[in-house]
Amino acid sequence: MSDNSVTIYVDGVSYQVDAGDNLLAGVLSSKLDLPYFCWHPSMGSVGACRQCAVTVYNDETEQQGRLAMACMTPITDGMRIGLGDSYSSHFREQVISAMMTNHPHDCPVCAEGGECHLQDMTVMTGHNQREYVGDKRTFTNQNLGPHIGHEMNRCITCYRCVRFYKDYAGGKDFGVYGSRNKVYFGRQQDGVLESEFSGNLVEVCPTGVFTDKPFSAHYARKWDLQSAPSICKGCAVGCNISVGERYGCVRRVVNRYNDDVNGYFLCDKGRFGFGYVNSDDRITTAKGIKQEFPSKLSTKDVQLSLAKYKGQRFVAIGSERASLETNAALKHLFGEDNFCSGLTDKQTQLLNINKQMLNHVNMLSVKQIEQADCVLILGEDLTQTSPRIALALRQTVRNAGLEIADKLRIPRWQDEAVRTAAGKTLSPLFICDVTASKLDDVATAVNYSNPDDIATITQAINAKLCHHKPLFTSLTAKQNEFVEQAVAALSSAKRPLIISGHTLENVELAQQCLNLATGFAASAVNDTALVKTGVPNLSFVIMPSKANSIGLASLLNDASLTLEQLCQQASDNSIDGLVICENELSNLTTTQRQTLLTSVTTIIALDHNESVVTEHADVILPTATFSESQGLLVNYQGRAQCFYPAFAPKLPILPAWRVVTMLDAIIGDGQLVNTSENEQVKTINDFWQTLQRFEANFPDTSVFIAEQFLLKTARQTHRASGRTAMTANQNVHERKTTIDNNSPYKFSMEGSHPQSNQSASSNTSAANAMPYTWAPGWNSNQSISKYQQQVGSGLLNSSPVVQIYDPSESRESTPDTNVASENIKDQSVSKNNPINFIPAAHIFGNDYLGLKGIEFELLSPIPYVEINAALASQLGLGECSHVNLQLSDSNQICQLKIINEVAENCALVYLFGNDSKHIELNNSKLTAANTEQVAEFQQSLANKVSSAEANKQQLLVRLKQNDQFIPIRLMAGGLDDL
Repeated sequence: MSDNSVTIYVDGVSYQVDAGDNLLAGVLSSKLDLPYFCWHPSMGSVGACRQCAVTVYNDETEQQGRLAMACMTPITDGMRIGLGDSYSSHFREQVISAMMTNHPHDCPVCAEGGECHLQDMTVMTGHNQREYVGDKRTFTNQNLGPHIGHEMNRCITCYRCVRFYKDYAGGKDFGVYGSRNKVYFGRQQDGVLESEFSGNLVEVCPTGVFTDKPFSAHYARKWDLQSAPSICKGCAVGCNISVGERYGCVRRVVNRYNDDVNGYFLCDKGRFGFGYVNSDDRITTAKGIKQEFPSKLSTKDVQLSLAKYKGQRFVAIGSERASLETNAALKHLFGEDNFCSGLTDKQTQLLNINKQMLNHVNMLSVKQIEQADCVLILGEDLTQTSPRIALALRQTVRNAGLEIADKLRIPRWQDEAVRTAAGKTLSPLFICDVTASKLDDVATAVNYSNPDDIATITQAINAKLCHHKPLFTSLTAKQNEFVEQAVAALSSAKRPLIISGHTLENVELAQQCLNLATGFAASAVNDTALVKTGVPNLSFVIMPSKANSIGLASLLNDASLTLEQLCQQASDNSIDGLVICENELSNLTTTQRQTLLTSVTTIIALDHNESVVTEHADVILPTATFSESQGLLVNYQGRAQCFYPAFAPKLPILPAWRVVTMLDAIIGDGQLVNTSENEQVKTINDFWQTLQRFEANFPDTSVFIAEQFLLKTARQTHRASGRTAMTANQNVHERKTTIDNNSPYKFSMEGSHPQSNQSASSNTSAANAMPYTWAPGWNSNQSISKYQQQVGSGLLNSSPVVQIYDPSESRESTPDTNVASENIKDQSVSKNNPINFIPAAHIFGNDYLGLKGIEFELLSPIPYVEINAALASQLGLGECSHVNLQLSDSNQICQLKIINEVAENCALVYLFGNDSKHIELNNSKLTAANTEQVAEFQQSLANKVSSAEANKQQLLVRLKQNDQFIPIRLMAGGLDDL
């Protein structure tokens, strides 16, 4: 409880609550039950539903009292309220009764059944009989795309959906429409919801109006799901998620509350991007291995089959999407000079600069980002690459308005009053990027420049913050104006923040951010002299490209190979084979990739889905996905977090680190398969401890291992049904559940369960990270309040985290190396090349694994080229709708987008999937597409959509058929019995 705590009396019992909260938040923070609908901890109060009524008494002697809506009532010291009195209880029951007048009787078929907040509140109020027998009000539902289902008849008009979508997330294609006594929440017409956060409507809605459409298509009740805490692999933010499984198939992903990282919300990439786990191209059998038992992959099988390769020189290629222990194992299996990061020279430089920044400054968390009062974004479209950061920035720009409300003494939870007082006042947000982003609508100033000019602008900002003359004169008038505005705002801010990332792969931009982060800039007198900056409180966030980029970076040193170095060695025939782990080599162009894969004699692939690598592989060893394995991921802050399996993998699939230990027994020296006591490694805990002996930067995992000694927590709720019948069509014998000695969770309903906390000082959950949220009487995700210190704050037992990067020196210290860049000359590509082609970022279209899910395939953009009007006129393309992108070895027809918000002489290119990175774009040319080419292009798009829809139906049929034949592996044996 904060220092601002006061005492209130609820039904005569005293409680300590925060005086800054409203009464509803105070009551819920005291772990009491009070129904509500429209209020949300992150969105505040509007008093729309009238459900949270309480009786307020003037003193302890008053008997009658007066009704008040708890969400709209400030807390005062000594106030007395009644929850259980007949006056407020009857009022709350009448409110529910009115809501249920038009609510359909469809709980048995509603996807929200069993975790419906409306169900919980109906029971809580005592409304157990419907008296209305007339016709119910009905609506026409909309098709909102492949992710979100719509059933407006269930709406209770709480306004949560529109308040989140428009007010909180900044969406513009969704609203509320009214006509007489009908209120409709949706779009003006059918169509895919455009917001990257539309999936949150499923969790925000207290009824079943908005449902998870992929989950509904292959449905299971919440209480029958087996769930595990996990970490999103969609980007480097490291959002906490809960993965739900049934019959060996991942059914859904939902947000898992973490106060510092993702809070209550998750982007659609994290929520819906798990389709590859269930996809048809999953690798479920080994190739090139003679197995004694087809359903099992043993070390002996691997040894005998791969013995012929012993003595050959293998180089291992790791991955930014592989777990930390998998990359560390590969490095020490083959030696650091035979370990390739899977990154190019440029990407390696970017990560090395990022590591220097992490060693010098603390990257702000998502929650801390929301507290900044001035933000500068450099060369990163966060809505497409790191959406959760973009959502945080939409809250950041409200801080100036919140300060106005504070001066007027309007509580921040009074949402409508705060927004009215703030008007259009926004905190300063400056964006310098190649093209427009969805954050432009809340930006103070936006400048569109090519990547090299963005680096120059950053250097100019650095020089001006140090009160020195700029080292160059190549900026345009608009760029100089932008620099002046940004510097003035950053200098006067109390909590200024600069955000950049690796999307443009511009090393100079990263170097200039490092100069700013370390607190020094190059002197105008002497380019090599370091001068202290004038903004000592400047904070930073740098976003790498993948979920475990920083984890991989922590393992790299000068001996590690880049892709260019690897390709050179392969062309010199100094390498016999490659071991490629969870890497589709997307950082190479198509030509480079083909050359590398055909230059070596042997390719051993460790992966869970088919790729161009597995097509060329001589040996394939199937590995588990994040939903079937345990491991560590390190986010952009250097926070190592653990993910746990929701279900055991079906043999011969094994976690990647287990497969690496098998290889170690053949072509390694055996270091990785034995513990310090010379015993065989059996659990990931043993493996972590082994790696700590070899890798200085490997995190101390004792905090995760300590959880194993707590009471085991059940992955299934105690309400789970039908376990004894799950394999009745195969065997009537009830098999022993799979034993998991790696994690603090059980593959069953037995064990400890998250329980309601009667006080804020205790928590009866055995494990720190809850597999699911549930409390007596609170079956929906609203039950999370039972596990928070107070509503909207941290959990009583937070998930374990290890910080692998801590700033080792203060801001006043001089950096270890001279980080001052040489004067950045005018490197505008217009002087050397007429067009600077840049791969475009898209939340769904750039996700290699996500695109294996059919929903992402349907939502990925049509291939396009985006240029401004001046360049279009220069190229004679002003009247074109489509262009022919002439590449070195092929042609691509693309839709042409001509907009003003693109840097001069820059062309943003999007091709299906990761093809934009696989293709060498620098020497490309643009010409107008003819009528035949356009017609062929449009027909191919129609065929692609039809094929995707057909594949989606076939996938559902297969998954439902598989439900009838559950792998016995899921029901018996132990994870260590391999």
